[in-house]
Amino acid sequence: MEKTAKKGRGKTIAGLVLLVIFAAVCVLGFVFYEDIYAETGWCHSKPTKIPFFDWILARTPLIVGSIQALFIALLVLYVVCTVLSAVFKGTPRRITIGKLVKSIVKVVVWVSAVIAVLAVWGFNVGALIAGAGVLTLIIGLGMQSLIADVVAGVFLVCDGTLQVGDIVTIDGWRGTVQEIGIRNTKLINYSGDIRVANNSTIKVFVNQSRELSYPVVYVGIGYEENIERVEKIISENRARLAERLPRVIGDVEYLGVNQLADSAVILQFGAKCKEGDFFQVQRDMNREIKLLFDENNVHIPFPQVDVHTAAEN
Repeated sequence: MEKTAKKGRGKTIAGLVLLVIFAAVCVLGFVFYEDIYAETGWCHSKPTKIPFFDWILARTPLIVGSIQALFIALLVLYVVCTVLSAVFKGTPRRITIGKLVKSIVKVVVWVSAVIAVLAVWGFNVGALIAGAGVLTLIIGLGMQSLIADVVAGVFLVCDGTLQVGDIVTIDGWRGTVQEIGIRNTKLINYSGDIRVANNSTIKVFVNQSRELSYPVVYVGIGYEENIERVEKIISENRARLAERLPRVIGDVEYLGVNQLADSAVILQFGAKCKEGDFFQVQRDMNREIKLLFDENNVHIPFPQVDVHTAAEN
């Protein structure tokens, strides 16, 4: 998680540095407008006699114009994303909708920026847009899976069945929803591994964050132990267990004898907790029950093997 956060901060810093550079070029473009764009400016009137540098100078207006278009796109994107982050905050549903809207805005802004740059370089944008419409229709017929991913992503967000921050299991892979994009959904597990699933492939999943979870542990005691005595010890120490298990919501519940195993009587315990605390609560319950049984001389058996050897003649 920390590694992911550092990576996100690195991207943010890189974006701000790029924005500052583009802003500087835009300011210089306005300050030296006549020198760059006028026919008598130094970009056109002062050849260096070096073909490569002359080519660069001649196209400086186009390069500056392209950077200005990209700067405007970055500025618009930064402002819109900042506003969306401020508006869509609070509940997981609002955060999820905000991330989806930001994904759509990014696509629209960058497509517009590309069209603007092409216009600066003299391409017939109208013809390109008309051609793109036909091309989009043709490509769309062959990209039905992409369209299905986008539609499925919209329904996932609108239905509210999946939200950023939810702990879910998809195809046997358990993780926290990190992002629901216009095409795919990203999950991250406790090891920091990220799984990306196409939205249209998420047919069945288990959302484990909507209700309290119920971890269960099994503890064995020896057959020589008196069950009624052990149950009395458990009953008298329920308050202690609740106090020493702050992640448990309510009390630890004793659920009775689960199994008469080969070498132990297996007792079952359960408790309610948040899904994010599921495994830690299991570990804590095992620890506290072991300490409780040790203090009251309740024997917890372990596997033993008796070895017999043949008598020597």
